[in-house]
Amino acid sequence: MKQQNLILTLAVIVLATSAAFADVQTTTGTISKVTVYRGQAMVTRALDVDLPAGTSELIVTDLPAKIVPESLYATTSGDVKVLSVRFRERAVREDTREEVKKLDAQIEEVKRKQQHAKKDNENATDLLHKFRDLWKLAVDGANVDLNRSVMQSEQIESFTEFLQAKALEWHQKALELQDTEADLAKELELLTRKRKELDAGHSRTESEAVVFVSNKTSNKAKIELSYLVNGANWTPQYNLRANPQKSNVLIEYNAVVNQTSGENWDGVDLSLSTAEPTMVSAPPVLDPMLVNLSMPVQTQQEEQQVFVQLDNVRKQVQLRRDNIKKGIGANLDLNELAISNQGFFFNATGQQVKEFQKQLAVVARKEGVSVTYNLPGKLSLPSRSDQQLVTIASVMTKADFTLIATPILTDYVYLQAELLNDSDTILLPGQASVFRDGEFVGKSELPLVTIGEKLTAGFGIDSQVQVTRELEEKKTRIQGGNRIDTYDYRIALSNYKNTAVELQLLDRLGYTEDSSIKIELVKTEPELSKDSEYLRIARKKGILRWDLNLPPNTVDENATVVKYSFTMEYDRNMQIQASRK
Repeated sequence: MKQQNLILTLAVIVLATSAAFADVQTTTGTISKVTVYRGQAMVTRALDVDLPAGTSELIVTDLPAKIVPESLYATTSGDVKVLSVRFRERAVREDTREEVKKLDAQIEEVKRKQQHAKKDNENATDLLHKFRDLWKLAVDGANVDLNRSVMQSEQIESFTEFLQAKALEWHQKALELQDTEADLAKELELLTRKRKELDAGHSRTESEAVVFVSNKTSNKAKIELSYLVNGANWTPQYNLRANPQKSNVLIEYNAVVNQTSGENWDGVDLSLSTAEPTMVSAPPVLDPMLVNLSMPVQTQQEEQQVFVQLDNVRKQVQLRRDNIKKGIGANLDLNELAISNQGFFFNATGQQVKEFQKQLAVVARKEGVSVTYNLPGKLSLPSRSDQQLVTIASVMTKADFTLIATPILTDYVYLQAELLNDSDTILLPGQASVFRDGEFVGKSELPLVTIGEKLTAGFGIDSQVQVTRELEEKKTRIQGGNRIDTYDYRIALSNYKNTAVELQLLDRLGYTEDSSIKIELVKTEPELSKDSEYLRIARKKGILRWDLNLPPNTVDENATVVKYSFTMEYDRNMQIQASRK
């Protein structure tokens, strides 16, 4: 009786287990949405499955090796509820992807051809050596007495010609086989490189998600499985295309994407974001900070100077962000970092604190803006090592063009434009390729340009406008205990164009915070710019600016001339020291 009950129990367990496994479905789903962050990407797979009523298990296969397991989650709607999602790995013997199998077959075929070509080449070389031995026999036969020779002279001549032709034939054959081996080696190298690219982000383990769901009724369900992957990044890149005749500039805003996550994104809704993806729900805990006294250290001042440098400030900010993403596990590191920053404020000078805050504002402006671009259409980005370019936006903007001449720095005159970002797109800092009238003129850097903000961009050298600067006279006189130096400068601007041009001329005096030095602009022809922003800031620092209109074809004696004079008065026993502040 006990034995019958045991058999019955085992049968029930087997049937229950079979029923449970019958409910398990396996799918890869379809990657539908991807948001690329700086260093990671959020991938969403759409799972369209038929679910039975009740509780069931769904296995999502072929997850990338660079997945962040703790980021895995699933969402659904309607009568279907996601009970849990867990991650698992299992070892696999070989890569099951079809493209990998096809490439492996090509590699094997090339290797087989290489072996055959190598054997054929060895055989050709061997035959060539044999013919060379027979050639020696023919030469030896020709050198002996013909009365004692096995072959007559006609036979030796005919045999020699035959050997010569055959040797040449096998020599050519050996060269062809060497070329074939070289070509096969190049083909194998290319296929191997492609294979390595496909291997980027893959391993010999299969990553899977096990999703437990409950369904009130038997119907088709739509489930979205999302997860973070490493090995994804993007950076802004621009093309600035200027058309001075039409007073506009086309800003082509692109993104260079690096995608080595290990899975291909085919026909997806793609977004690019500067936000920090965090999967942390609990805030960090603020620990008490103990303060003591200690004797000043000799190197403390140097350390504080390093602390306020831009690279160090940027490093501190990035370290803080990295620890924030770790959640409660980084609580100790976050508190230590905060104590280090507060310790700096306790011991730094007022000037150092101001410098630190200034650098912090620079980092916050450049790297603290959180923006997401939703790209139109369906895009495809395979997992591979080389960079891929996608277009974010094209912005046509009106531009105010002017020429910039700074002869104290350079003999060249540059074309510059002031643009207004009147689009609905924030332009992030990035490299720019600059074009004027379709011609490439150079590289530049674009700063952060928010919506409604102005941007100043350079568009290269204009060789049809030239500038020269010369010191016409320097006079020195002594007045009391002071020395007074007077400088007279002349700047000539030549316009070789058939049209008038607007030009901004820049020069400078020294400026000082030392009351024992007096610097005075005596005269200028024509007058300086009346621009209020220039007068408020740059003029007070000794910068001279003229807003000029150069008539057409004004060169040589007809060139536009700017003259100015200034004096410097100081103690006759002292001398002027110039420096960049």
